[in-house]
Parts: sequence; structure tokens; C-alpha cells
Amino acid sequence: MPTKSKKVPAAQDEDGLARFDLQTGSLGYTLRLAQVRMYTLFFEMLGDLGLTPARVTALSLIASDPDMNQTKLARSLDIAGPSALKMVDALEAAGLVCRQAVAGDRRRYLLALTDTGRSQMEALRLRMAEYEERIAADLSAAEREQLVGLLNRVAQRG
Repeated sequence: MPTKSKKVPAAQDEDGLARFDLQTGSLGYTLRLAQVRMYTLFFEMLGDLGLTPARVTALSLIASDPDMNQTKLARSLDIAGPSALKMVDALEAAGLVCRQAVAGDRRRYLLALTDTGRSQMEALRLRMAEYEERIAADLSAAEREQLVGLLNRVAQRG
């Protein structure tokens, strides 16, 4: 004969379920929600450029370092070499970067922006400033600075 389950009073049931709430007060979950918002806003504001956040970061790294090569890019982005190769191939196919031979070393090359890449970076710089303003619209300048500092500490913890 099947046993009847005992009815648990609502107050006890709610207390029991509360222990399964892994989101409330969770830094990881809150960071994930923020990331989703950032990606949504990024593609809303910059999607017409055909760039992803990772490609924007790669372009910025290439633009700001005249000695950038594929290995250094992979390390800077914290990605595997083959992933960096795909990234560089995509940026090169888009006409934004080029590979430049290194004198005396036929196996190495440096990465540089093309003229199109430089123009794209200028437009991107202005639009990224607008993007950053929208992200931080509800924060004071001091709060934004504090948040960036705290997130940098969390991100760099090994």
C-alpha cells in the first residue's frame, strides 16, 4: 500500500526551499547578470560594426602595442594559440589588421592595424565612450572608479 506524504506547513516549506536559493547575495551570479546586460548593450550599440567584445579587445591590444604578435595576443587575451589564430584570421579577413614580416626572422610576424582598422578604431573609440557612459549611468564617478577597482581585484586573483 502506497504511503501518504505528510503535508508540510507553508512556513516550513518556504524555509526549506530558501536553502536552495544560490543566487541571492551571490557575487558570481550577479557578475553573470551584469555580463549579460553588458553583452546585450554592446550588441545594441555596436552590433552594426560586426565586432564582438573579444575582437574589440584584440584590436585595442594590437593598436596600442607596436610589438604585438600572435603569441603575445593569445597571452594578453588569455586564450589558446589556435583561438588567437582564428581571431587574427577573422580580423585580417575583415581588412582591419595585417601581418608584417619581422626582418631577419621569416617565421615571425607582427600584427598591425590597416588604414581601415585605424578608421574603425577611431569610430569605435567614440562609440565605446558612449557605451561606457550608458553602463555607468546610475553610478557616480567615484562609484564607477571603485567598482572598476574592485572588479580588477576579483579578476586578477589567481
